[in-house]
Amino acid sequence: MLSIIGILISVITVCVNAKINIYVTDTPIKRIGTRLYKQELLTNQFKDVKELAYDSASRNLYFMFMDDSIQNSGRAFINIITKRAAKINGIEKNKATAVDPDTGEVYFGSDDGLYKYDPIAEEAINIGLYNMNIFKIVIRNNEMYLIDANNHMIYKIFDQGLKAVLVGNMKTVIEFDVDYKKNIHFVTMCGVYCAIDGVEVVKNKDLNVVYHFISDEYKTFGVTESGLYEIDCKNGTAKHVAFLDFFPRSIIFGDYGDIFYAVDDNIYRLKPINSYTIYKIHRHKS
Repeated sequence: MLSIIGILISVITVCVNAKINIYVTDTPIKRIGTRLYKQELLTNQFKDVKELAYDSASRNLYFMFMDDSIQNSGRAFINIITKRAAKINGIEKNKATAVDPDTGEVYFGSDDGLYKYDPIAEEAINIGLYNMNIFKIVIRNNEMYLIDANNHMIYKIFDQGLKAVLVGNMKTVIEFDVDYKKNIHFVTMCGVYCAIDGVEVVKNKDLNVVYHFISDEYKTFGVTESGLYEIDCKNGTAKHVAFLDFFPRSIIFGDYGDIFYAVDDNIYRLKPINSYTIYKIHRHKS
């Protein structure tokens, strides 16, 4: 018999045809669409966390936070296995954070250009693009893209951060992502768009705003106030796939179906539940 002393029991109740399904775990759980996840608090020691970026090799999760010691935004990381967390010196202001998934190299953006992380010194080094105010960085398919907050347009970066080339004529860009098919998903003051292979621009018919994009090897999703939508780039459509009972400041995919997200000062890991015991309670009509 399971002892309930010291065990946190989380219950999701679903009523269908007078039946109640009770899911019991030893941690809090979240339901996103048809999937169940164990929820793990990684840290709550950093203020106003944003811009999560994950490195599969080191298992480090990088992020931006408001650092009271410098009265500005700073960078830090937490190892999701050991839970060791540390601040990163050498950079402040703005919020761009990105990991190259192929090399594990970590980059940051600020109002004075592009920074690269030195993991030995745990310090960010300014390497170029000194006249750019880097608001957002995306690295995918061995290519780096960013938003320059000076004009809110997207640039593709070449020569290890020494050269920036304007991508299209996408103005007032406030959020973007690049999927594994090299399509550029972006949000402007006029709506949600997708540049197919970075060229032909299609406006989304179903969404007016997306706060975060998250992509895996097959699909791209958009986070809105109504939940999670799967985006069809070529058709300019979006299908609602799940409600969210939280509104993330940042959200990304990790390894093996994991999801990382930040809410206020908290960073959480959602780990898929692949097996569980279901206790079915049948209601008896009186």
